[in-house]
Amino acid sequence: MPIYEYKCEKCSSVFEELVRNASETPNCPACNSDQVVKRMSAPAAQTAGSANAPCGSDCGGQRAHTCRAGCCHRQ
Repeated sequence: MPIYEYKCEKCSSVFEELVRNASETPNCPACNSDQVVKRMSAPAAQTAGSANAPCGSDCGGQRAHTCRAGCCHRQ
C-alpha cells in the first residue's frame, strides 16, 4: 500500500496517509476536513547496501561526508 502526501485546503496542514485505494481521500487529521489535495512527492527507495553507497561527495578517505551519510569507503 502506498503512502501519499496530502495538504489540507482548510487549515494548510500537510500529512502523509497510508491509502489502500488510490481513489480514497482521507480527512485531515488536524481539523477533520475533507478538503484535502494529494501532493506530488518523491518516492523513497532503499536498496541493499545503500548505507555504504557513495553520495557523490569526495570525503578524501575521511570518515564523514558533508552530507552526513558516513564514509563511503569500505574499511
